[in-house]
Amino acid sequence: MIIKHPLDLERFVDEAGQPRPVEKSHIRDAFGEALAELGARYEFVVLGADLDKSTKTLKFRDRFGEFGKAPWGARGRWISCGVSEAFLCAAAGGLAARGIKPVITTFARFLERGYEPIIQSLAIPGFDAFIVGSHGGIATGQDGSSAQAIEDLALFRALPDATVLCPADAHETRQAVFKAFDAEGIVYLRLSRNRLPHLFGESYEFELGAVVELLPGEGLTLVGTGETTYYALLAAARLRRERPNLRPRVLHAPTIRPLSAEALGQIAQDTDLFVTIEDHSPRGGLGDAVLEALSEAGAPRQVLKIGVDVYAESGTPAELYRKYDLDAEGIARRVRERLERGA
Repeated sequence: MIIKHPLDLERFVDEAGQPRPVEKSHIRDAFGEALAELGARYEFVVLGADLDKSTKTLKFRDRFGEFGKAPWGARGRWISCGVSEAFLCAAAGGLAARGIKPVITTFARFLERGYEPIIQSLAIPGFDAFIVGSHGGIATGQDGSSAQAIEDLALFRALPDATVLCPADAHETRQAVFKAFDAEGIVYLRLSRNRLPHLFGESYEFELGAVVELLPGEGLTLVGTGETTYYALLAAARLRRERPNLRPRVLHAPTIRPLSAEALGQIAQDTDLFVTIEDHSPRGGLGDAVLEALSEAGAPRQVLKIGVDVYAESGTPAELYRKYDLDAEGIARRVRERLERGA
């Protein structure tokens, strides 16, 4: 499925090709608010690993209480598991076995400590679980490589029948939370640490598995996900200014699994080169998902995968995106180099 949601590039880029100031907000806040709303509708439990302020699950804890703490006691629906992510995920499996849907929350990097219990306690038994990895990618910035997850999308894509989501702004995040909670099996939602530009308006409706066309074009298709979608738009604007005969299309892939093979097959009809941009390893994430979908659609095309192929150092998100070619100039340069070599 392709969702057409065209954006006006002039809203994001001025006459000189420079980014305009745009409204931004934390998608973590949108997640926390939506989770609290869900808590009023359904009986479920949220588990955290001592990062409730950062993951914004405080909103849920304040409304529904912490398990074991007065005055809530055993009625509290927010459970602190301390800095023990393996226990966090194993405990979630125990709750699921009792028919209580767990929501697992911590940093994306630290979820990797709980990957084996997720397999044993949730995936193999076939339980439903909503897993949220905040602070994904090198955009986590100054915390350095020990807190920068660049493998998480690949890990969760590898789980049978798992759903993997990576929204691009607060409005989309809110909708994705509600759809993710209702989905069966394991659903992984990756969130960014940073304030992200508002891309979507009230007319936008998030759909699991769909790709979103933000800028029509032909010949060249840029595909972003999460935080990189905005930079894909800026790169497309730069390429159009530099090469008037070039009309890059921009797609946003909020669902990395399942990714619509039918939609990408349609887009491949007028695309010679796909360029995927992700704040993640170029292996196992968005780039490979696009390759697999094109193969499934019987529409093999050239794919340039732009991602993070090393463990990055500490730095501001802007510095790191510039160094690892995830900003507009880096993306545009990599595309120019590929076009000069021949797609």
